[in-house]
Amino acid sequence: MKKTITLILIFITLSNSYFSQVPTPTLNFGITSHNEPAENYTTAANFNQTRDTLRKIVDLVFAKGAKYNMQLNPNFVQGSLIHESAATATTDILQYAYNIGGIPANVVQIDPRYKSPSPYNIADVSYSINLTGAQASNVVGGFIYYNGTVTPSQSYASGDWIPYTTTITAQSVPTFTWKANVIWGAGSLPPHDNDASNYGVWKPRGKNDSIDFYCHDPAQNVWLQGNGCSWVLTPTTNVNAMIADIRNEATKIKNGTYPANKFYNGTLMINFKDFGTSTVTPTFQMPATLSRVLDSINVMKTQGKINWKTIDQKQTAFAAWSGSTGITYSQWRCGQTTTLAPTCAPTGITDNKFIMDHYLSMMPNPATNELIVSWAGQINDKTVLYIFDNLGKKVFEEKISLSLVQVNTQKFNSGIYTLVVVNDSGQSKPQKLIICK
Repeated sequence: MKKTITLILIFITLSNSYFSQVPTPTLNFGITSHNEPAENYTTAANFNQTRDTLRKIVDLVFAKGAKYNMQLNPNFVQGSLIHESAATATTDILQYAYNIGGIPANVVQIDPRYKSPSPYNIADVSYSINLTGAQASNVVGGFIYYNGTVTPSQSYASGDWIPYTTTITAQSVPTFTWKANVIWGAGSLPPHDNDASNYGVWKPRGKNDSIDFYCHDPAQNVWLQGNGCSWVLTPTTNVNAMIADIRNEATKIKNGTYPANKFYNGTLMINFKDFGTSTVTPTFQMPATLSRVLDSINVMKTQGKINWKTIDQKQTAFAAWSGSTGITYSQWRCGQTTTLAPTCAPTGITDNKFIMDHYLSMMPNPATNELIVSWAGQINDKTVLYIFDNLGKKVFEEKISLSLVQVNTQKFNSGIYTLVVVNDSGQSKPQKLIICK
């Protein structure tokens, strides 16, 4: 009886610790927009029309308390430099957006975007943005990670994210370099059937196929930030249905339908090509329609379901969340209903050495004949407890279905061992166990 009470007390203490580490999640949400290389801003008339609508959108985002990532190919930046004399003026659209609200990049963040052939690269785009008086972020504003028209082993032939893992030197200004901290907007070639619609933040391990792209590798030096269900506002969007879908996702996150030990980030996309009056739906005006959407999202914000954040602000929030929970990365796909089977299973103790969550504990330590292991993380039929000896050899393996597990250590030799729990959400931080007979 005394032993049972002790186990219950241990369970309550560790459970309370676990739930205090993982706060109730909310959807970290922002607006993004792209311009494309084919859009013509060489004439003042073309540029000014888009610029004027963009200013209305920036003012609207600020007035509604929202956040916005403006993701630019070089043609629009060059349009601002030419038609607004942005290098010397202080009223150009990029500098205006960057400084709105008084704190640079707090409301509008400007991300370089690169899809053009030489002589430019993304460092050149960043340099041009900086010439306007704004400051380019270290976020890649959209990229191709998967070519669905070829076999998976060939899919990275058209992927353009690999160079962003290293420092890039501008072709036009060899003294200027740029390095991505975050790659955002993982897409596939049109019709975008293989876009990565994910919540979460991780470091893509693989450069060989689309599966490996989803494997987290802590040794990599660039983060991938998901964009949720990739909502897009266009002239043909069913606005009521889109708002309902955003509300539905935010509610699932808040009410516990989705797991609490995940980080959720989403985006509403608007595109420069839709800033003018639509030829498809002549009554469509982006600022007016966006205003309606922002009002609806702000209702969700007052309900505690959504936080407005730019991409950099989401990354900062993720770092804080990771530090407080001990969870080093997060993935949850749009439309996912259950935890997926692992595609990046560990092969030994070395695959776990970087993981830093704190859900695994044990007592007594040192142990003699019996060990009580407590696991406060997710439990399902993929949750396995491993014990390795000091040479890294696996000496114990057992599926666990309870938060508290008793391990008979009578047959273990005296020495130093390592415990780790693995499931389809990741791996625990390895814990050192001493057996003393």
